[in-house]
Amino acid sequence: MNILLIIGLVLFGCTITWMYFLFISKTVNEKERPKQIEIVHGDALERCNKLYEQGLHAELQRYAQRELSKNYGNVELRRILAQSLMVSGNEQMAIMHYEAILSIAPYDIKTQEMLAEYYCENGPRTRAIELYEQILLYDSGNVNAVETLAKLYEETQDYEKAIEMYQMMIEAEVDETKLTELKYILADLYTKIDNYEKAFDSYEKIHKNDPENLEILIILADLAYKNRYWQDCLKYYQKIITIVGDDFEILVKIAQLQVTVEDWEQAVASYKKIISLEDANSANYLYHQNELCNAMLKNGQYKEAIDLLKDLLAQNPKETSFAFTLAQAYTMIGEFQIGVNLYNKLLEDLPPEHSEIIINYISNLISAWAQDLFKKGQYNQAFDKFFEALKYNENNDDVYFQLGKCNYYIKSFQDAIAHFKRAISIKPQESRYYFGLGCAYDETGSTKNAKIAFYDAINIDPMNIQARIAYAISLTKELEYAQSIEQFSEVLKYIPDNADTLYNLALAYELVGDIERAIKFYKKAIDNDNNHKEANHNIELLLGEPYQPHQEIEYIDEEITGEQADGEIIYEEIPSENFDENIDNNSMFS
Repeated sequence: MNILLIIGLVLFGCTITWMYFLFISKTVNEKERPKQIEIVHGDALERCNKLYEQGLHAELQRYAQRELSKNYGNVELRRILAQSLMVSGNEQMAIMHYEAILSIAPYDIKTQEMLAEYYCENGPRTRAIELYEQILLYDSGNVNAVETLAKLYEETQDYEKAIEMYQMMIEAEVDETKLTELKYILADLYTKIDNYEKAFDSYEKIHKNDPENLEILIILADLAYKNRYWQDCLKYYQKIITIVGDDFEILVKIAQLQVTVEDWEQAVASYKKIISLEDANSANYLYHQNELCNAMLKNGQYKEAIDLLKDLLAQNPKETSFAFTLAQAYTMIGEFQIGVNLYNKLLEDLPPEHSEIIINYISNLISAWAQDLFKKGQYNQAFDKFFEALKYNENNDDVYFQLGKCNYYIKSFQDAIAHFKRAISIKPQESRYYFGLGCAYDETGSTKNAKIAFYDAINIDPMNIQARIAYAISLTKELEYAQSIEQFSEVLKYIPDNADTLYNLALAYELVGDIERAIKFYKKAIDNDNNHKEANHNIELLLGEPYQPHQEIEYIDEEITGEQADGEIIYEEIPSENFDENIDNNSMFS
């Protein structure tokens, strides 16, 4: 027992001694170790700047990364680290840190510009575009961003946005040389997006400052052609000729344009010049001879054209185009039988696969012959010829249409209806066929069927004004005044000074009791035609006195009901006594 007590006391004493020496040792170490200095933000940045100046990039990068692990949001420290990484060739890590700066400070323009420039040179271009777009959001006058974006959009084929940038540059540019260069680029961009109208306008502005520039003239001629600006196209090609001389290809284009604009006299002169310059053995020589003959015919030079065509056929008996044109020439001078004979001769000479085309030509020629006979009052012979035309082509929709018109003229309305319907069954998308059918139905008193036919006509061709007028009148007859007012108003958009339409609109307003508007349109009708009998009569009834055109008058206050309206609808689209004239000027069946 005493032994155990002694051992316990010894162990206790050793423990106390060990703890004492441990405490003494710790105290001495703490006195000898220097205290660590806490580095604040400014001190860290200052140290990194000094390391950067000394070129100690490896030490700077280790130190900056350690500090950033404690303070992720230290933008300036991260910026100098990125700069150091960039200098030491570690671009990917540098860019990563610059992107981190933008995630912390999205509107840091210095970083945005640096990154945008880097991506612009190294890709991806989409990121460069995104950054420059952000810069412009809060700095719209940033010239560098606008110029760089313009080029980037152009390179990435985003031409619409490129155009927007170049327009901004043009508005701000003051240097004339640079301005001209920008206008060229903008005009070319319009061409690339197929906006030929704006491209033409842009090149015209350039042309005004450089009128003898052959390259611009050629571009303008091409753009004018694409825009169907035929006169402008002709003007520029003629200007080119004055600079380069008699360029054969351009002379051909000029001749074709003169045909397009129906300047037949000049077309004849141009084709004569082309033929004089052309080798008789060239591939297009005979074609140009035929075009010359066609132009002569259009210019009224029938005898000269026929004589030339006969000579050409004698020299080139297998050239079928001359036979076609000669047949057309004889048709123009009323020698229909000779034309038919020429086409029949072609049927014998041409291979079977071409026979259908010739048969259609013969059918149309005989139909034209029939129309000529009809205009001369030779009705029986005319109808015989129409049916002869159908023997060649029983599905010739135009022949049935012409038959319908002729039957309409002689007041054989049921036959007219049948022929118009047959024409429609062959070619259901022809507006004028429905218009003819509507006119025939109207004459038989079948207003509902007429209204449907007129509606079909304008549904196919909204610009068929005669059909729209007729439809409006049929609506009035059916007491559908609100719809008729709508249709007459639509007509006036195209023919605002037509007295009959103004009268009919006024009458429709009167019938619905809108006297104020009725008077307004009666006045307009009379202002455009002082002698409009119905309009003068109706407005006098409404006002209680004659209306003096172009003078202000007071509207009467007394309300007049639709039943009191005194007037008749003007059927301007069916003037039977002038039917021949209407055929000639296309006012009835256009």
